[in-house]
Amino acid sequence: MSADAPAEEAGQAHGHAPAETFQRLRRRVGLPPGFNLAGAVRHVAWRTAFHLVGGFRVVGSAPYEAMVVVANHSSHADTPALIAAFPAPYKPVVVAAGDYWFDTPWKARALKLAIGAVPVRRHGGGGYDSLIEGATQVLGSGSSLLVFPEGTRSTDGRLGRFRSGALRIAQEFDVPILPVAVVGTGDLLAKKGRLTPGPVEVRVGHPVDPHELTDMAPLVAQIEGMLAAGPAVPSRSRTWRVLRNVMSGPAGMVGAVAWGFAEAVSLPVTSEMYLVLVAASHPRRVLPAAGCLAVGSVAGVLVTRALTARGQQPPAPLTTRAMRERAALDLAVDGARGIWRQALNGVPVKVYAAAAGAAGVPAAPLAVHALGARGARSLAVGAAVGVAAGATAPVLRRFYGPYLVGAGVTFAVGLAAVVRRWSR
Repeated sequence: MSADAPAEEAGQAHGHAPAETFQRLRRRVGLPPGFNLAGAVRHVAWRTAFHLVGGFRVVGSAPYEAMVVVANHSSHADTPALIAAFPAPYKPVVVAAGDYWFDTPWKARALKLAIGAVPVRRHGGGGYDSLIEGATQVLGSGSSLLVFPEGTRSTDGRLGRFRSGALRIAQEFDVPILPVAVVGTGDLLAKKGRLTPGPVEVRVGHPVDPHELTDMAPLVAQIEGMLAAGPAVPSRSRTWRVLRNVMSGPAGMVGAVAWGFAEAVSLPVTSEMYLVLVAASHPRRVLPAAGCLAVGSVAGVLVTRALTARGQQPPAPLTTRAMRERAALDLAVDGARGIWRQALNGVPVKVYAAAAGAAGVPAAPLAVHALGARGARSLAVGAAVGVAAGATAPVLRRFYGPYLVGAGVTFAVGLAAVVRRWSR
């Protein structure tokens, strides 16, 4: 382990330990530690960080047991990437040189907080004994040990010589050895370079029984093969992919018509939320969806007017007496033109539609003014959503799920405020 990076394996073996020592070490391999809050926080935090700076993806999976994980090394971002790749129950742990990474209290606390590293002594520049010391702590608790067999970060992306200490550790502790390729970290944070946003990908290979190996060549071959698969691919939210596919075809426009119609009849969610929640996945389709919303809304207004005129008013959840009085007053004063006031006062359009039915407002002028008012509002909101979605598209593609949660919470807070205002 050099001072160059945490968990760097430095040096070859200095001879074999007695057989009884190996058996003692094997007995110290523990069961997987299960859920770990600190590990879970690190896992989520680093995964989120990588998504924010360019995207993050994991290809493949690993067995749930204590392992020695060996990976290529080109950046200080490699360890965080591996922590982000393995869920918290796996609790992968890196060992770090105590005389460098833990030489000051602030550095030790920062490293513990960021990656949960285990400090080990170095003997004159590192060696197998120090790796054994870290492995005893890590594998003994049932966690997996992260090792970078090259011993230092690559500056050109090519694999350096793999030292054999990781293989010997896996053999002595009788745990699988898992090759992993980390792709994109060299571009993200090169050695002696600056942070350059870009995607990162962790490709998990096939675990190998260390007793079937005589050297590191098969592990190197696996990692080289995974690196040869190409550059890291930017990650995409599954939710974003599904909604974008919907918006790319006629289903997106049909959904807009249906949403607008439902909101004008009974749905307590404004029609423009369709643009925010669904259409934002495809910025170029936001304005057409806004037009479809307006058409559906006008159809819903006419249906609600007709039903109310016959004494069959549809349910109107989250509406108040004050809202109904305001709609009735606007239509009594301005006739069908009164529906234009709905665009800004927060009263649901279904309340105006019901008031129009109760007051006997003719259908034709109501349809004309509803189309004007609903169309103007939908297109204005659509233009804003389209611009915002286009500007934030790289982030939305990766975080559409959290975006939906945030938008939903914001809408709920806003709706509560409107209902409160009209309950006075």
